[in-house]
Amino acid sequence: MTTRDTMYSEDISDSHKHVVSVLQDGVTKLPPELDEAGNVEYKVGTLGDGHALYIVGVHDNGDVVGISDEEFEHTIDTLENMAQQLDNARIVSIKKRVLHDSERVVAEVRLAQKALLPQTELRVAVLGDYGAGKSTVLGCLTHGEADDGRGKARLNLMRHQHELESGHTSSITLSTVGFDGDGRVQNYTNNRSAEHIFQRSQHVVTFIDTCGHAKHLKTTARALTGYSPHVFCVVIPADAVEVSTTTREYIQIAAALGMPLMVAVSKMDIADKAGFAALMHELLGTLDAVLPERSKCIVVNVDEHQSLADDMMRMSVVPIFTTSAVRTLGFGDLTA
Repeated sequence: MTTRDTMYSEDISDSHKHVVSVLQDGVTKLPPELDEAGNVEYKVGTLGDGHALYIVGVHDNGDVVGISDEEFEHTIDTLENMAQQLDNARIVSIKKRVLHDSERVVAEVRLAQKALLPQTELRVAVLGDYGAGKSTVLGCLTHGEADDGRGKARLNLMRHQHELESGHTSSITLSTVGFDGDGRVQNYTNNRSAEHIFQRSQHVVTFIDTCGHAKHLKTTARALTGYSPHVFCVVIPADAVEVSTTTREYIQIAAALGMPLMVAVSKMDIADKAGFAALMHELLGTLDAVLPERSKCIVVNVDEHQSLADDMMRMSVVPIFTTSAVRTLGFGDLTA
């Protein structure tokens, strides 16, 4: 007897729910499976709520016969492989019973679409001065493409012809990065659209790319009020000679609103050692003056990222990430 002979799929929509469960002691038979459409017992049926139920160890005629432990493990491996190939499903529960007279196993295995699992969203407002490299950083982060040093990566985010011509953002753009149940990054490299990213992700980060130029300040203000971000990310170019007034204002806004704050330093590929050291000294001084109650941390240890993210959300630390879109450096740290 093969595993294939004893894997029975049940339509659990309201009109077909079975009253008797194979998990109940003493149950030796279930209603026979109706098979008018062909070999549907070996496939995940359309259940209406995004779930599928496989009853393992039952013949198509409803006889509860059980399978061996070895066959059961093979069955679970098969279902896991099926879910992996579907790319939007996973096993969410396995309940089994051992038949007392034979020590064979019967079980109910439920699968669900990943999109139906509890999903979290984190909205990050990306702020920075004119020319700080916000859109380039996001283009590299969300599309997985290196910049060419002339703004190629930012083209993925720009929406208007005048933005393409000037190289500067004048509107609000949303971009998405997700993480599936196993922690794998989902972005536009391995997905067709934001909708596809949402479908395949259990945790989603939506980046709100704002305008840097002062004349578009009202547009940026609308983004902060309209999209209700959870975190501020201030972008500072590594080749800047000082912390700009605009950057200081964004840090002050984060303090006034009681927002978690992170800093991304862009353009590390063109920074010189002395200039960068001076910029970091001034940045840390600014953060200490505006947010004295929060510690500051330049991120260098990947292993600390989980606790660091928690500390940032509790507003006890301001993490500082260094990145280069040209060399694609630091983006693994941002998504860790």
